[in-house]
Amino acid sequence: MIILLAMEREIQQLRLQIEEKIQHSFLLRYIHKPEIDEYKLYFLHYILNKTVLAPNVKEQLIISTMLVQIALDIHEKIPDDFEDSGTSIGVDSQLSVLAGDYYSGLYYSLLADIEEREYITLLATAIKQINELKMNLYYLENESLEVYLETRKQIHSLLIKYIADKTQVNQDIHVIEEILLINEIINNSYHSFDQDKQSILEKQVNKTKGMIDKLSERQKQDFTPLLDSIIYQHTSSEME
Repeated sequence: MIILLAMEREIQQLRLQIEEKIQHSFLLRYIHKPEIDEYKLYFLHYILNKTVLAPNVKEQLIISTMLVQIALDIHEKIPDDFEDSGTSIGVDSQLSVLAGDYYSGLYYSLLADIEEREYITLLATAIKQINELKMNLYYLENESLEVYLETRKQIHSLLIKYIADKTQVNQDIHVIEEILLINEIINNSYHSFDQDKQSILEKQVNKTKGMIDKLSERQKQDFTPLLDSIIYQHTSSEME
């Protein structure tokens, strides 16, 4: 219990530091306040807490990676209607591009300050691959749902996978990827496929539960409550 409370305090402290970093009075007058993905923050802390990295390096690496994730999320939400209509991009979209670039640039500054240039290169490589995967989504209209979901899974877990592989704390990454995909399915629509969202979600939840059941008891204690929390929040929001 003491360990769990300490972990919760650490994550809350990280969240406060991230919120402080993303405060920009001008940008926030014109764009929605960026959202911090609680589950990705949790998994980054979970992975890096198992390493022997210095505490300040762990902290700055988590904050930097989350800033990159926030930047990617902002860019993904920019409407692309103007591309089809031939009209110029609106002011709000221009500012969203600017905000994404600004938050993405912060990660470089933070890691440069602690001379972690190796992780700067790592995150830059991940950003490049994620953007390539996002481009691939436009060509998946005629592909199966499985191929589409696999691409979405990679997009939303690649930053964490890169960190896990680099720190050699990647034994749980396959389960982390599936849990993040569940959260992605919940928060997005899939109208272009025959299956409804609920059936897609149920299939993914059952698959992930099956994977968790094969883990050690300690790993089950780590992942089962988190999965239950995601499902509970989804069920609660559906009932409102």
